[in-house]
Amino acid sequence: MRFLVDECTGPAVAHWLRAQKHEVFSVYEEARGMEDDEVIRA
Repeated sequence: MRFLVDECTGPAVAHWLRAQKHEVFSVYEEARGMEDDEVIRA
C-alpha cells in the first residue's frame, strides 16, 4: 500500500509505515514547505 504522510505528522509515522513494508512519501522528509499542489504532483 502507498501512503502520503503530511508534513505536520512528522517522520515517526513514515518510519513506522516503512517498517511495515509500505511505500511512503513523507512530505516532512522529502518536500518540506512545498505547496500542496506540488506535493500532489510529486
